[in-house]
Amino acid sequence: MRQAALASFAAVIVVLGALSAGISTAQQPQQAKPLQFEVAAIKPSDPKLPAYSRSSGGGPGGQYRMENTPLKQWVEMGLSVSDYALKAPSWLDTSRFDLVARLPTYKPDDHNATAEMMKALLIERFGLKWHEELQTVSGFELVPDKKVLAQPATPLERLRGRGGWGSGPASFSSTNMSMSEFAEALGKILGRPVVDATHLSGGYDFKLVWSPMDDAAVAQAKGFGMKDADIDNLSSIFTAVREQLGLRLQSAKVPSKVIVVDQINRQPTAN
Repeated sequence: MRQAALASFAAVIVVLGALSAGISTAQQPQQAKPLQFEVAAIKPSDPKLPAYSRSSGGGPGGQYRMENTPLKQWVEMGLSVSDYALKAPSWLDTSRFDLVARLPTYKPDDHNATAEMMKALLIERFGLKWHEELQTVSGFELVPDKKVLAQPATPLERLRGRGGWGSGPASFSSTNMSMSEFAEALGKILGRPVVDATHLSGGYDFKLVWSPMDDAAVAQAKGFGMKDADIDNLSSIFTAVREQLGLRLQSAKVPSKVIVVDQINRQPTAN
């Protein structure tokens, strides 16, 4: 009798365990399908072309093109890494390729989605492998100057949360942005890491205009309607940060995440 009762109890436990496993499996979220180009044709660029590069992309289901683009830029895009934070073979600077790809119909229209597809393409077609390290590199610290001129975000802006931001060839503006976020934005503009050492909390409104740093930026500024006289009257970004925001960029050795390329093939697999 007792043995029969124990056997019945064990059978119930087995059934309940099976039901529990089924429910647990059913409740597990399905993994999202990784973003990839539907079709991608890669070919070496014409070596007779000048050293320019350009890219263009359409909406979901449209075409994405890159022309005469160094493979290093492909890697920087795919891994979302700045030039200073990428340790890679030097030949990536001179090895140029063209890409014609079709975007998936379900692609979100943002830079992160394009980066994810580029990373998948580099892994599949160029055999890209990498690892991350934390290294100390040459960069800048953002510190207060004599008097901070950047205005704190208004109570209404703080209630709304992080505001929008925009940048041009030689300008930057944002609302309710923290100092650490602004330092990160400056790092992207300067091409070197910038860390926040202001010890200022809360959000601030930033509006910054500086002299274009190279001929390409000058051309872009003129495309936005700036005249030569206006450009000549602008200060360097270092002076602009001090005079317009009451902050200062000082050279320093700073910690930065660095991506090291372990392997990448010189030629892609066949289309």
